[in-house]
Amino acid sequence: MRRRWLPLVAALSVGLLSGAICWLSYRLPPPSTSDFDPLVVAARALARGADPYAVVRRSNPVPDPLFYPLPAVLLVLPVAWLPLELARAAWAGVSAALFTLAAMRYGRGLAVGLLSAPFFNAIVLGQWSPLLTAGAVLPWVSAVFVAKPTLGAALFAAYPCRIAVWGGGGLLAISLAVMPSWPVAWLSAIRDSHHSAPVLRPGGFLLLLALWRWRRPEARLMAALACVPQIIGLYELVPLFLIPRRRAEAYALAILSYVAAFAGVLLFPRVAGDQLDVELLRRWPLVLTLVYLPALWLVLRPRAPRPTT
Repeated sequence: MRRRWLPLVAALSVGLLSGAICWLSYRLPPPSTSDFDPLVVAARALARGADPYAVVRRSNPVPDPLFYPLPAVLLVLPVAWLPLELARAAWAGVSAALFTLAAMRYGRGLAVGLLSAPFFNAIVLGQWSPLLTAGAVLPWVSAVFVAKPTLGAALFAAYPCRIAVWGGGGLLAISLAVMPSWPVAWLSAIRDSHHSAPVLRPGGFLLLLALWRWRRPEARLMAALACVPQIIGLYELVPLFLIPRRRAEAYALAILSYVAAFAGVLLFPRVAGDQLDVELLRRWPLVLTLVYLPALWLVLRPRAPRPTT
């Protein structure tokens, strides 16, 4: 009986802790905004019948366009009524709880991802990677792939399931019924983004070597992640913790993620006036060398033969 409730207790505990960390991180000076804030602004606009893409574009605290499709806005609606700080914390808590459930089911080294720099970065910034990674393990969560089509497509290529197709299709249908014109507004917004695929960055072509093991889900994941547009922030690395087969490998990957994070800040500090994509481009060689290539080695390494009986 205790083992039956253990995953739920663990998920609830991690979710509450992650929500508290997210909440506390925005109580410290200087005041800052979260990547989750535009979605809250968009969800509130949608709830009152306004165009979320137009509202986000002209909002003062969130001057950037809304880079997410409308299904993402629909998924945020349940927490959008909360004060902004609590909405951030609630989203972080739910994402972390589902990731924990997925980690306990998946085994291998995924649970170690909870201790990694990418997971911490994703929770604080309100990013989707923990939730989408959970969808690779828990089919009933996989409908969220459609909320972030780039990362969602990479995870679906590695871990396809019918629920992702039907659930994601249902979310798309609802979103089109709510606002038929949203695809045009969304495509206009993403034209303003500076995202690029890792394969187009210096040395990124090496990640396509994962196709040598294309029959393995983790190899397809690596190759797909290399090909989808992304800002290449730390939080984008959370799905890589689906790759290690042993906890020792995952611990090594987690440690390397912190080395990449701190080395990036120390060696390439942010310059006033530089855009985020310029800053992350300078740090890309560290991310490639310290995180992506070790994960690629785990993909390409031959598996030990199964013992014969």
